[in-house]
Amino acid sequence: MQRSRGLEVPSEWPTARYTMSEKLAMTMMTGFGLIAVLVGLAGWAGGIPAALRYSFGFGCLFFLIVAFGVAVRDSNHRDGDIRTIAVGGISATELRQSRRLWVLLVALMTCLTALSLGAAIEIYLNVSSSFVPGAAVVFGLFGVFLATFLVAVAARLLRPGYVQLTRDGIRHRGWSFESYLPWEAVAGAKAAYNGYRMVLVIGYANAAWERRYRTPLWRIDRLPPVPMIEVDCRKFAIDEALMFHLVTHYANNPDARPELGSAAAVERAWTRDYS
Repeated sequence: MQRSRGLEVPSEWPTARYTMSEKLAMTMMTGFGLIAVLVGLAGWAGGIPAALRYSFGFGCLFFLIVAFGVAVRDSNHRDGDIRTIAVGGISATELRQSRRLWVLLVALMTCLTALSLGAAIEIYLNVSSSFVPGAAVVFGLFGVFLATFLVAVAARLLRPGYVQLTRDGIRHRGWSFESYLPWEAVAGAKAAYNGYRMVLVIGYANAAWERRYRTPLWRIDRLPPVPMIEVDCRKFAIDEALMFHLVTHYANNPDARPELGSAAAVERAWTRDYS
C-alpha cells in the first residue's frame, strides 16, 4: 500500500517517477541550453554581440522548459494553499493552483515572445533597403500572436486557478475556464489516471453544470466533455493524496459539507483527518 504523509494513495495511481524518455529529454534540453550559452559567449568574444543576445535567449528558453517539466512533476507540498475565503458573501474552502508553475509558464511565453519579436526587428533593421524581408514578417506575426497570451494574462483572462468548495457546491477555475457543479448534481468522486494523476467529481447526466471559457484564443486547459470537475493534481502544489482525500471526503459525504468554508475544514486538511 502506498502512503503519502500518512494518507493512502489511490490504487488507480501508479508510483510517480520520471520515465527514461523524460530523463533523456530533460538532459538534452539542459545540454542545448548550455551549448547555446557557450555559443553566445564565443560569438561575443568574436565581436558579434547579437550572438550573445540570442544565444542567451535560447539558453533561457531551454532552461525554462526543463524547469516547467520539473515543476509539473514535483509538488512542493504547500499546505498553505488550502485556505478559507469569502466569495460573494459565502465562505469557501479554497485549494489554490501552483503559483510556481504559473510563473514558469508565463516566463516561458515571455521568452518566446521576446525571441520572435526581437528576431523580426533585428532582421528588418539589418536590411539596407526599404523592403521588408519575409523572415521579419513571419517572426513578427508569430511574436504578435504570442504577445496576445501576455495580454490575456494581464487582463486576467488567463490566470492561476483554484478549486473552491462551499456548502452549496464545487467551483473549479482552471487556467482558461470556469466550471461549477452544485452538490445535488454530484454523483460522487474518485481517483483516475490518464498519464497524470487526477480527481474526478462526477455529475449526473442532467446536472445543472455551469461552465465557460474565459478566452476564445488561448484555451490552454480543457473542460471535460460531460458534467464533471476534473482536478489535474499536477497543477496544484498540494500533496496529491491530500487533494484526493479532501475532495472525495466532501463529494461523497454530504454530512461533512456544513464545515466547508470554516477553519475546521482547513484544520482537517492540515491534520490529515480523513479516516
